[in-house]
Amino acid sequence: MNWMDRENTEMRQKEEGRLPGGMIVGRRKTAAGFVLFLALMWVCTLVSKTIYASKLPQVQAAEAEKKRIEHIVESDGIIKQGSDRAIHTLAGLRVEQIRVRAGDEVEKGEVLFTLDKEDLAEIIGQKELEAAKLEYQIGDLQRNRQLDAEEKSRQQERAGEDYVTAAEAAERGISRADDALQEADQKLQKHLEDGISVTSREEREKAEREYDDWVRHASELENTVSGNRVSVAEMEKRLAELQENGSGEEIAKAREELKAAQEKLQSAQEAYEKYQENPVKKPDFTSEDAAKKAWETEKESLEGGVKSAGYGKEDALTAGEAGIRDAQRNREDAQAASRADSTLEIYRMELKNLKTEIEKYRGIYQAEGQVVSEVDGTVTRINLTAGERTTDGAAVVCADKEIPYQFETLLNGEQKKYVNQGDTVTLKTSRAEEELEVDYMEEDGGGSYRAVVYLPQGKGELGMSGTMRRSAASESYNCCIPVEALHSETGGRYFVYIISEREGILGKEYYAQLRYVEVLDQNDRYAALADGALSGGERVITGCDKELVNGAAVRYEEI
Repeated sequence: MNWMDRENTEMRQKEEGRLPGGMIVGRRKTAAGFVLFLALMWVCTLVSKTIYASKLPQVQAAEAEKKRIEHIVESDGIIKQGSDRAIHTLAGLRVEQIRVRAGDEVEKGEVLFTLDKEDLAEIIGQKELEAAKLEYQIGDLQRNRQLDAEEKSRQQERAGEDYVTAAEAAERGISRADDALQEADQKLQKHLEDGISVTSREEREKAEREYDDWVRHASELENTVSGNRVSVAEMEKRLAELQENGSGEEIAKAREELKAAQEKLQSAQEAYEKYQENPVKKPDFTSEDAAKKAWETEKESLEGGVKSAGYGKEDALTAGEAGIRDAQRNREDAQAASRADSTLEIYRMELKNLKTEIEKYRGIYQAEGQVVSEVDGTVTRINLTAGERTTDGAAVVCADKEIPYQFETLLNGEQKKYVNQGDTVTLKTSRAEEELEVDYMEEDGGGSYRAVVYLPQGKGELGMSGTMRRSAASESYNCCIPVEALHSETGGRYFVYIISEREGILGKEYYAQLRYVEVLDQNDRYAALADGALSGGERVITGCDKELVNGAAVRYEEI
């Protein structure tokens, strides 16, 4: 039986009254049991807390520091020639022998390759034949130009004569047409001055009215006579009837009336006869109108003549102007500058160039076809093949030793931030390590930058590898943290986890708190944050054995 069982038995006995002093002993036992319970609970809590803590992520942390961010740029490159010297020869020559290879050191005047002399002789002969042909063509062109000049001078002289002739002909034609116009106008003016006398319209109308009045009055008188004759005849008939059957008084009256009628008839006849003694002639203007018409016709004919003469003068003016204009144009055409023709000059230049080329071929031939180096240097490229013909370009390319070599390397955009033209860098090769300046820098086009460092005269070897190194320190930042503490999202935002404290189910505990920050600068070890990103004493999580989650409890032990 353990001590707890014994304690329980004794307590039971006390309650049953089988032990003495039960009351006092019971209280002591109760107190001891409570203390024991508390101790047990403390132990259980400690064990539970230990188990809980052992399952939390274990983190490391650090406080922000004030420091400078150092950037170290290292870039590999190669040593190249500072200047290439191209050795040329004429194109189209057959190569007989190549005496150097790429990488060979050559001295000035050293033979690089030789050309076929027989082939050179053939080419020189062909070139001399071409030169002779050009000389003949130049001579022909010169003679033709002289003939053309003489022809042009003759054309100009004839054009001038034609112009004078055209001007004189135009003047004569215009003068004759003007004379004809004046003559026609004079005839017309004379005809108008002579004119024709005709009865005016008013006079004609007056004569017509007088004749009509006379005819009308004569007709009235004639009608009066006729009427009186009828009255006399009727009265005579009535008198005869009265003489047979009438009374004497009626007969006497009838005779008186007849007498009166006869007297009236006699008076009317006398008046009519007297009126007929002074007849009015009917107006007749036929001949006058015919003369007028003939005069008008002649006038129209003369006016037509004047008009025709005017047209003739206009035609003469037009024809004269046209003749003078055509003659003037012909004279201008004859005096115009000839079309540009540079054939002769081109032939002369071609001949001069061909002769220069022949001299070059002869120079190579006289040098036994040997082509030598123009500088002390290293052969970097040979564009020749033995037995083949030379091309239009550099036959051999040499690195000029008189120009210092240069180290070239490519920097990416990030490295370019810390290396600029004029900066001092350390150049390390297998032979030496020197402090030099970046002499030239340009963008390569693909986001890279070509940096060039000129080596001292006589230093380095072509093709040798090297490493350019530069260390650049930034300004001093107040808040620098280890780069392991910095995290970034897909969108480019940076954040850190801060160790914070809070009350948990087992008391105070640490947890990870996410905080977004602004990064001012960073290298492979530290990151500089904007002022105010962290307050004094705050620590950022630099490492964790599990994946961190914002707000998750963590296990952290201060060192």
